Amino acid sequence: MTVTKSDLVNRLAEATGWTKVDVEIILNGLMANIMESLQEGDRVEIRGFGSFYSKERQPRLVKNPKTSKIVAVDHRFVPVFRPAKYFKTSVNKSLLAKFGSEKNES
Repeated sequence: MTVTKSDLVNRLAEATGWTKVDVEIILNGLMANIMESLQEGDRVEIRGFGSFYSKERQPRLVKNPKTSKIVAVDHRFVPVFRPAKYFKTSVNKSLLAKFGSEKNES
């Protein structure tokens, strides 16, 4: 299942008691500030959640698997998210509990 921005707004509105409009304004502001910081070359750290930063990619030649043609990819910067240790371990434990038991039953 995919959780959309609308789903997040609904969940946060229910959890906080705020209106969906207020929650959406805050969520949009958060995303805009993260993007703006990355565009300026800054790193955004949210303790216990993770870090957003920009990573430099050098120019290189790649092969298009569909056409087998060699294509040049330019120098660029890509946004990267690195989850915090607690975030990674909690997701792992939760999914192992959910799906690990299903695999053991098979």
